[in-house]
Amino acid sequence: MRITVECCGASQRWCGADLVNLDLGEAATVADVLSRLGERFPELAMRRDSLAVAVGDEIVPASRALVDGERVALIPPVSGG
Repeated sequence: MRITVECCGASQRWCGADLVNLDLGEAATVADVLSRLGERFPELAMRRDSLAVAVGDEIVPASRALVDGERVALIPPVSGG
């Protein structure tokens, strides 16, 4: 299956792009996406545990199963002042 990852905020810098396409196995989960991205982008791997992940308008757990064509958004922590 093919998944599109939207890199929001600082994750754009960590991945070097605002969109990343991944080809994954049929039973892929959000955890698989994070693992694959961590292999490709070491700077992202160091921050993986602090990321929120959304599919559609919903923050989802790493165990959430994905379907072909879904768009996954990486949301890094933010702070304000």
